[in-house]
Amino acid sequence: NVTKDNIDENREETVKKPISLPKNLPLDDDTVLNEVKLTDDSILTSPDLSPIEQVLIMGIMESYRRSRAQERLTDEEVITYLSFILNCVNNWNVAVTALVLRSKMERDSRRRVERSMMQLEELVKVATSPDSSPDISSRIPLFYASNVPPVWSVQRDLASLLLSLGCTGHALDVFEQLEMWDDVITCYQKLGKREKAESLIRERLAIKETPAMLCYLGDVTRELEPYQRAWELSGHRNSRSMRCMGYIYFQEQKFEKAIECFSTSLKINSLQIPVWFTYGCAGMACQLFDVGVKAFKKCVSIDYDNYEAWSNLATCYARLQQKKKAYATLQDALKCNYDNWRLWENSLIIGTDCGEFEDVIRTYHRLMDLKEKWIDTEVLGILTRSVIENIPDADGIPAGRLGGKLMELFGRVTSKVTSDGEIWANYAKLSDIKIGDKQPDIEKTFQYLQKAYRCFTQKADWEKDFVTCRKIADQSIHLVEVHKKCCQGKAQQECLRLLSSAKLMVNGALVKVKKQHTDPITQELSPEVLDTCGKLETSLTDIRSHIEETLRRS
Repeated sequence: NVTKDNIDENREETVKKPISLPKNLPLDDDTVLNEVKLTDDSILTSPDLSPIEQVLIMGIMESYRRSRAQERLTDEEVITYLSFILNCVNNWNVAVTALVLRSKMERDSRRRVERSMMQLEELVKVATSPDSSPDISSRIPLFYASNVPPVWSVQRDLASLLLSLGCTGHALDVFEQLEMWDDVITCYQKLGKREKAESLIRERLAIKETPAMLCYLGDVTRELEPYQRAWELSGHRNSRSMRCMGYIYFQEQKFEKAIECFSTSLKINSLQIPVWFTYGCAGMACQLFDVGVKAFKKCVSIDYDNYEAWSNLATCYARLQQKKKAYATLQDALKCNYDNWRLWENSLIIGTDCGEFEDVIRTYHRLMDLKEKWIDTEVLGILTRSVIENIPDADGIPAGRLGGKLMELFGRVTSKVTSDGEIWANYAKLSDIKIGDKQPDIEKTFQYLQKAYRCFTQKADWEKDFVTCRKIADQSIHLVEVHKKCCQGKAQQECLRLLSSAKLMVNGALVKVKKQHTDPITQELSPEVLDTCGKLETSLTDIRSHIEETLRRS
């Protein structure tokens, strides 16, 4: 019978015996500690445990690891278990298993990967060198209970780690020794030795044709025929061959054939995220946006943080005229990548189309955080019109309530961008209306319109373009009306100054337009500017009459 006293006696005997163990390499890092260190030094961290107890702890640890999601926090917890076991280990097989598992856990840590590599090299050296290994009696106890990995498995882990670190040549030597031909071919491809890879593949195919080797041949030669043979040889069950053919068709811009191949591959294996993404892109290229929606929805259901898939899904919804869904999808994309200005730009445009005016103002502020001098005059114009005309937003609430927030946005925009006439013109429109308890400010309206007019007329050769001529004429006439409003309640001299300024402005615009569009032979104006010049002349006449009236009052 096994009793507690017997276990204690076995533990004492185990501790007293001289033990042969594999070397446990220290971390030697100036930031990360070699092992877990408790703040209270009085706590016993390494009690004496028998080999059976050590194996039991490893079993509990492994059960815990397999029941949790694969993430860094779980790995750190497992490494703590392993550190505890390695501090009191007294069995060769337990030590080997613990060191191998710790090396696997540490391979993804930038500060621990060097020890992981060196530890695996040490274990391989001990296993393959008779002089370094202990006698058989030390390696037999608890061999099966510890689940010791075979030496070739440790060598494979070492080679995979070397390959991930860029030591492709050393990894190639190990894979060749182990006759892991798939990995050997991968190494040749990484080294750019396509001829050697093709030669090896053909040697293996001469021995036996397999779908995997045929796919490798297609990868090297970039031909369709090996993939087609692999597909037939597998009995139409090899998803890789169809996937690779799809990629080749996609690169050749044969999108319809690419869609067929991707669809077949995904029916066999539906968890291929890159294939779903490329499948969706092929659908978009063929204007099959319903295919794109299906592909990108599946893509984000597997990998929620794929912001590019969210963005493309929003594009597909927008092209299908489902703007509400497109806008909601973009909000998910922004959760995954909050600093991508292109996503914010798309959200701005689609949000404007959907009438999400309050969110659009907030989005514009975010764009200016990311790109200081960001401007979109069309969006600002729509927001201005929605506030002035009190247009209902997406929720049916009138947009007039957003006047204060929009004024704040214009203040920020004009502090960074001072040379855009459209922005100043829209700012003037907002200043000329009542916003909440704030009355229209005619002085600010006058200032903003003057700045808008200067921005429009500072552009070289503006008078050559008919559209620009009409725009500047309308701006001049509007500015004349504001000049007249500013004259109300002011002294005569100030009124004359304002009206004279307006007269010079309108006369300057009229002279430039006439000079550019008058035929030098017939002295006739171009029909496209007749209406524009007529409006300017009417406005000029009106100003002159106001000046004369002001002088008569004096």
